[in-house]
Amino acid sequence: MDSPAIPEPMAGPGSTPVATHRARSRASDPGGADGSDLAGRARSWWALLPTPVRATLPLWLGSRVAVALLSLAAARALTTGPARSAPGLRTLWDRWDVGLFTKVARYGYLSPAYADRTEVDFPGLPIAIRLAHLVVRDWIAAGLVVSLLAGVVTVAALWQLAADEVGERDARVAVVGLICFPYAVFLFAAYSEGVFLAFATASWLAARRHRWWLAGLLGAGAASARISGVAFGVALAVQYVVGRRAAGRPVVAWPALSLALPPIPVVAYLCYLRVRTGGWGAYTDAMHDGWHRWTDWPWSGWAATWSSATDGNGASTFVWFFRGELLAVVVGVALTIALLVGRRWGEATFVGVMTTIMACTNYYASGIRAILVAFPLYLLFARVAARRSWVAPVYVCLCAPVMAAFVVAFTQGQWVD
Repeated sequence: MDSPAIPEPMAGPGSTPVATHRARSRASDPGGADGSDLAGRARSWWALLPTPVRATLPLWLGSRVAVALLSLAAARALTTGPARSAPGLRTLWDRWDVGLFTKVARYGYLSPAYADRTEVDFPGLPIAIRLAHLVVRDWIAAGLVVSLLAGVVTVAALWQLAADEVGERDARVAVVGLICFPYAVFLFAAYSEGVFLAFATASWLAARRHRWWLAGLLGAGAASARISGVAFGVALAVQYVVGRRAAGRPVVAWPALSLALPPIPVVAYLCYLRVRTGGWGAYTDAMHDGWHRWTDWPWSGWAATWSSATDGNGASTFVWFFRGELLAVVVGVALTIALLVGRRWGEATFVGVMTTIMACTNYYASGIRAILVAFPLYLLFARVAARRSWVAPVYVCLCAPVMAAFVVAFTQGQWVD
């Protein structure tokens, strides 16, 4: 016969030591029902995220925490007054063009609330800041949130673009290349580079998948953020022709109309300025009057920038800034040539046209940030690093300290670019 079941004593005044121990263990076990449910929900939420997001989100968020801590630590170390006077995160990141973008987000263009010639800043980022402000009531914090979220999209799309070429294991190198780029400080601050990169990389990924209407729509988002969007629209057209021919499909077809989407924000913005000012030259006038820049031959801009970069009596910050601008043009030309040799026609068009735009001015400025958004650079970096394992560590060792130094300089109010 089967032995009768012996009931387990309850944990109470008359319970045995073994039963009492079991009851206490169940009550204090963090992996019990509630803990298991919480962990299970977290795992389920994580599993729902797309693979590129799961592959890059920890790295991106970790790098953002590191940049924030670095800026705070530098502020504490460099503040000579009372401890309570050390600036907080909001103050540290309210520098230079952040204030200009914030003014546009708050008051719009050509507002009597300020005198800055903000017409040179495209409306993509100010619109995003204004939308974020519906939830985040501080304007500077809203801009930081926009850059943070834009980066989530950028690194995920960049990872996928690289994974298509070098595999998932080596794709993270492209993301590391972006995060450690010397001027990546502008991906944390509320600058337009982050928004542009989010739209541009996602658009390029859609183009790789031959989803041309989505690519065109996202390309319009990129064009709304920076003048680099003009170069990107041209590159998207080239990529369309190359992609359709490679797939054996006719170039003149219904999807070709998607290429009309990227120019729309640029045309709309110029029309808006025309209505507000009464002239079509509002953008170039603002560039001339507010920033003393105008179109010129590349060699004239090179000569003027070279003179400023080699001026031993000039302010050190700006001398090195102009040296960086010269280097940016050189990198842009070299990268264009490398992409042409690799027969990457669309990517070469983007970098080449963008380099031409930044070189055809009376002096070079913002070219460094143009190279920052040249995402083909990071894809090339991933391809090279996949073949030569020493490239990525050397890059990080050389570039990460420079990036950290520029984070400190920017948050301390020093001119970086």
